[in-house]
Amino acid sequence: MTANTVDGDTRIQYPMRPGFTSIFCCLLLAGCASLIGPGEPASDEPVFSEDVLPVIRESFLPLLTQDTGIDASSWSALLRGSDQGELLIPYDTDRSLLIERALQAGPDGPSEEEFDVVRRWIDAGAPDDAGRVAFADADELLYVCNQGSAVISIVDMATNVVIRTVDLRELGFSENASPHHIAVAPDGEHWYVSLIGEGVVLKFTRDNELVGRADFDVPGMLSISSTGESLYAGRSMSAVNPPQRIGRIDPSDMSVEEIDVFYPRPHALIAAPGGRHVYSASLGVNQIAGIDPQSLEIELTEVEGPHHGFVQFAVAPNRPLMIVGGEMSGQLLFFSLEEPMSPHVVEVLDVGGAPWHPTFLPDGSRAIVPRKRADAVSFVDVPTLSVSGVVSGRGLAQPHGSAVRSDGRYAYVSNNNLNGAFESRYETEGDPHGSVAVIDTRTLEIVKILEVEHYPTGIGSRPPR
Repeated sequence: MTANTVDGDTRIQYPMRPGFTSIFCCLLLAGCASLIGPGEPASDEPVFSEDVLPVIRESFLPLLTQDTGIDASSWSALLRGSDQGELLIPYDTDRSLLIERALQAGPDGPSEEEFDVVRRWIDAGAPDDAGRVAFADADELLYVCNQGSAVISIVDMATNVVIRTVDLRELGFSENASPHHIAVAPDGEHWYVSLIGEGVVLKFTRDNELVGRADFDVPGMLSISSTGESLYAGRSMSAVNPPQRIGRIDPSDMSVEEIDVFYPRPHALIAAPGGRHVYSASLGVNQIAGIDPQSLEIELTEVEGPHHGFVQFAVAPNRPLMIVGGEMSGQLLFFSLEEPMSPHVVEVLDVGGAPWHPTFLPDGSRAIVPRKRADAVSFVDVPTLSVSGVVSGRGLAQPHGSAVRSDGRYAYVSNNNLNGAFESRYETEGDPHGSVAVIDTRTLEIVKILEVEHYPTGIGSRPPR
C-alpha cells in the first residue's frame, strides 16, 4: 500500500488483482460528467442502438418475467429500469440484473456472442451512441452501506435506481470490512464511510475515488458539520467496550482528534445545523453530551425513564428541536435545544419496535422514523409531536437507515432483511438481498423497492441546500 498527496488530498493506492486495472479505472470515472463527455465510441466497442439494444430486446428482456413497466424504446428509457428497479448497473456486469438472469437461464439464454456484446457495453459504462456514459450527470445521490457484503450501492435519487457500486474488496479491504454509515459533504463533492471491521473512516470523491483514510477504533455513526470543516465519528453498536470518546476528523488531511464523553458506548451522534454544537449519546446509560466544538466544553445531561439505548439523533432544520430513538425502551424522545448545551425532554412517544435512524423532511414539518423490530416506518408530525402515519408492507424488513430527497417528495429507508422477510423478485444464491424502500411522503405509499446487497445499514445523501 502506498500514499501520495495531490491538491491537499491523500490518495491511497492498494495493490490490485491481475487484470483488474481497467475495471478500477472505470470506477474512478463513474459519475463524473466533467471527465466523461460526448464523443464517438471506440470502433471496437459495441454501439448501443446498432449492436446492443436489438440483442437486449431479443434475448435478455424476455427473461425478466417478474419485472413490469420496462421500456426499451430508447437508451434513456432502458436506463430507467422497470417498476421494480434498475436493469443494469454501469461498470458492474456481475450485479446487473440483465446478466444475472441470463446466467440463470443457462443454455436457454443468450448466446456467448450476445453475452459478450452486452457485457462489454456495461463494462464501458453503458454509453449511448454518442459515447455518453450512463448517469454521468446524476446530481443527487444516495449512498447505501451494505455491511454484509463490503459494497456501497449508489442510487440516483432522480430516477430511483442503483447507478454505481463500489466494492471495497476491490480496493484492498477484506470481505469483513463492514461498511456501516455514510456522511456526505455539504457540496456533495466528497463522501465518507465508516468501516467497522477495518477500524477506519474512508474519504471518497464524488467520482468514487478513494482519497483518504483515518484510523479510528470500531467507528460507527458519522456526521459532518454544515460547513464541511469537521467530520465526527462515534463508536459501533457491535463494540462491547469501546473507548469513551468520539472522534473529530479534519476532512482536509483526515487527521483525528478524540474527545472524551465520559460514558460507555457512545453511539448516537450529530453535528447540529450551524456548526456550533455536536451531540453524542450512550447506548449503555441514559446520558447525552452537548459539545461545543470550538472550546470542547462538554455538558452531560441525564435522561429520565427506562434504559433507552439511544441509537441516533435528527435535528430539525428550522427550529431548536432534536429527536432520538431508544432501541431498548421503544420510545422516541423530543428534546428542546433552546439551551443548546443542555437539551431537555419536551415529549416522549411510545412508538415501540426499536426506533432507529430518524430524518426530518427538508421543511421540518415531519420526521421519518424506521422501527426495526416492527418492520414499519412512522411519520411524526412536528407541530403536534404525534405520529401522523405508519407505513408497512413488502420491502420493509428490519428498517434501519433513512434519508429524504431534497424536494421532500421521497423518503428512503434501508432494510437489513437478515430475517428474510423480504423476498427478491428472482431467486438468488447466498445471503438474502437487502432493500431500500422508496416512500412517497405525500401518500405514505411504498412506490418502489430497490434490491441492494446483503445487510444494508446506514445511508446518506448530500444535506438539502
